[in-house]
This record gives sequence, structure tokens and C-alpha cells, in this order.
Amino acid sequence: MGLVHPCATCHPKQVSGYARSGMANSLFRPDKQPSGRFTHALSDTRFTIQSAATGMRQRIERNGFSAEYRIDYVIGSGNHGFGYLAQIGDYLFQSPIAYYSKRGLWDMAPGYERDRDPDFTRPVTEECLLCHSGRPLPVKGTLNRYRQPPFAAEAISCDRCHGPTEAHLAQPSARNIVNPAKIAARQRDSVCEQCHLGGEARIPNPGRRIADFQPGQTLEEVFSVYVFDTSAGVAAGSAIKVVSHVEQFALSACARRSGGKMWCGSCHDPHDKVENPESYYRAKCLGCHGSALAQSHAAPAENCIGCHMPRRQARDGGHTAFTDHHIARSPVGAQAQPLQRKLVAWREPPPAVAKRNLGLANILVGERDESAFHMDAGFRLLADVYESSSNDPAVLTSMGLVILRKGGPAEAARLYERALTLDPDYAPYHINAATAWKEAGDFAKAIRHLEKAIEMDPSLERAYRKLGEIYVQMKQPAKARQVFERYLKFMPDNVTARSAMDAQ
Repeated sequence: MGLVHPCATCHPKQVSGYARSGMANSLFRPDKQPSGRFTHALSDTRFTIQSAATGMRQRIERNGFSAEYRIDYVIGSGNHGFGYLAQIGDYLFQSPIAYYSKRGLWDMAPGYERDRDPDFTRPVTEECLLCHSGRPLPVKGTLNRYRQPPFAAEAISCDRCHGPTEAHLAQPSARNIVNPAKIAARQRDSVCEQCHLGGEARIPNPGRRIADFQPGQTLEEVFSVYVFDTSAGVAAGSAIKVVSHVEQFALSACARRSGGKMWCGSCHDPHDKVENPESYYRAKCLGCHGSALAQSHAAPAENCIGCHMPRRQARDGGHTAFTDHHIARSPVGAQAQPLQRKLVAWREPPPAVAKRNLGLANILVGERDESAFHMDAGFRLLADVYESSSNDPAVLTSMGLVILRKGGPAEAARLYERALTLDPDYAPYHINAATAWKEAGDFAKAIRHLEKAIEMDPSLERAYRKLGEIYVQMKQPAKARQVFERYLKFMPDNVTARSAMDAQ
């Protein structure tokens, strides 16, 4: 970042310190990345990674086919690992592999472990990039198409925590910039929660995007976060998620007994990188516990966090471990949690959207976890608000999903068609409608919607795949082959599509 940064004139210490932090190195061009190779046993896919001064390339080999992709961006600071993005045309896709720096090895990226056909097909959405980059510039109505260049700022920039900086740079004043430490507790915590509270589901309010949040607001002005209910308590050592620091911390006795005074900034300095975590955080602990510790703690150790905030494997974190922020007195091993746990709002949204958002969250979690309990709970909530939400595409598509799962494809198709009349420029809605019409046996309508989706967004692998499946089902292999050929014009190296076309 350096002292050429516009904030450095008045805040040189913060700018130079921040440049060393993980947030300041959250996304960058590939440079000095490790080379290597490994094989994903489940899919029998071999990966070769070549990194040099001229750039980085990743090679995939499977079923006698191979493909090579140039890596355009590295995502992640390396504190735990690195992910990789490839730009194909104006679209960003995630690599199926990651480098886990703590363990010094290559392996599958989170979510790809059970993929039998791993390839560069996962769209990198705006919501994914919001907490891993500075200012992504998506093209409206698409999943993963971006303006060029894709980012106004690559790594996380000052405005993510301090709000828009233009007025402050023109006329510096405490009145035209957000200092999280000096605002009300809910707004203060929201600054950190925008990225460090993943929850089980994040639901934008009607007409809003997650990206609309600005420091100084509460999250619930823009979106709601839903977590599993812990009102009955939760054991230390319960299974954690990667982005659950806020949830874990809220359960700690430290936070609960502080009356809202203790927050992320009580222990973390976002403007610098801690060089000696053991001594730094020990000093933080002793600032509160010093006087009583000698009486209650047997032989105080030098490393408080090693015992009370151990690193543990996260259930969604790939091949690395993360710090448990529960700050438990006597940590225990990880414990599984039942799938049928009730969802609750982290903080209640405005009453007008409370049922709607909770319903959408339940269906999202139900689909992810294949949980009929959550799907049914979500549908009941949305049915209660349907009359007032009949012009809400998110409500229509979520209800359609549940109805489709329960064997009502024609009714689901009608809901999807209604969503399309409200938002005709969003290509994935055409895939929804096609899926329902296909299940209803109306292949003509399904084909029409899939063709429209491909016309609107030629990157949608799922649309080509569903269209090819229809032609196979219709016993028209030549047309199925043409579909794969069309997809390969957009993604010419895709191993899965080439294998499927070869099988026709």
C-alpha cells in the first residue's frame, strides 16, 4: 500500500501498519505462488501447478482430456491458505484447488472435495468477493460477469470499515468519516459483522443487495443474518464454521459479562499485523484478568490463546484450522450438531420483512443441508406472507423450489414464470423455469427457457448441461452434442464437456 496511499498524509502509521495485515493482502495478482502437483482420488483428476515470474497456470487431466487455465487473481492473505480465480472473457471462475499454507500442501478448495468432475465452473459472485476484495464491479443481472477491470480496488480498502472517503479526503473532519470505535454498539459491531458473521444464511431485504451495506448502518437495514438457535446454550467445542468468529465470541463469558463494551476492536487492531500473537493477546487477557488470575489460575502460562482459543478444524473450512473465539474456560473436542436446529435472526430485521427473511433463510439452509425440516418451516413462513409478497421474486422462486421438491412441477413453473415477469433480465430465473417445465414433461417450454438463459449469459454451464440432458432424454444425441459444442465455444478447455461430447 505504501505512503502514496491517499490516507497516508494524515494517518501514516495506520496505513503502513495496515499494509502488513491480512485484509490489505486479501486479493492480488499471482506472484511467488508455489508450484506443485497432486491427484484428487475421488474423481481421478490430476492437477499440475506451474508458477513463474511470467504468471501462474493450473493444468487439469482426467479421462484422457486435459486443460490449462491461466490464474488471474489469488484470493486470501495466506494466513490459512490461497484460493485462485481465472478470468474467462469478462467472467470470473474459481479454481477447484487451493494451497493450504499452514500445512504446505495443495488440495481441493472448500466445497470441491466431493466433486466427481472438478473444473473451472464455479461462478465467483459479487457476494463471494465482497469480503475478499476491495470494490468488485459486477455487471447487473449476471452471476459472475464484471466490468473491466473487475475491481476498483483489489484488496480490502479503507471504505469497507470507514465508509465513503471522498468527502473526508476533500475536507478531513471527524464528522464526515466513520470511526467504528466511536459509534453506537450495534452500528459498531455491524462493521465487523459484514464479513465476520457468515451465519447459516444472509438474506437481503427486498430490493437490496448485500453490497449496499455501508459502515454506520446496522446490518438489518440492508440484510439479515440467520444462525442456529443457541438460546439453550451450546457446549464449548461445538463444530465451528470458518466465518463464525462473531457467533463464537458472543457465546463467551468475556463478551456476555462486558455489557456490550467488549467488541472485536477490544483485542484486534485492524491497522496492523500482530508479530507475536502469544504475548500480544496475553497482554490483552491480563488487562482484564490480571488481578484475579494469580488467585484462580494454576501456574499461569505464557500462551492464553493456546488453551482458551485453540485452533480447530472448521466443518466448512477445507484442510486447515481456525481460531475458536468461544474463549472457553475448559475447551473440549468438536461436537456434531443436529441438522434440525431452529434458525433464528442474529438480530431481528424490521417487522415488515421478519417472516419473509426467516422463510427464505430456512429454505436456503434446507436446500443446502437437504433438510425437509427447514424446507417445510420456510415454506410455511412464506405462505403466511405470500399475499403481501406476490411481487417479490425471491419469495416466488423459493416457494417454487419447495413445491418442485414435493412433486408439483407445473405449480412451481407458474411461480417461476411470475418471477420472470418481475425480473426478466436475470438469466438464472430461466433455468429455474426450465427445470420445472422439464419435470412437468413440457420439454418445449424447458428448451425455450434454457435457450434464453444461454442467450442472456453464455457462461451458465448449468443451462447447457440441462439442455443437453433434455436432448439425451428425447433421444436426440446430435442435438445434445451441438449443445456441448456451443458451451465449448465459451469454455473451450472444459474437460467435463469434452468428455460428455465424446460420449455422445
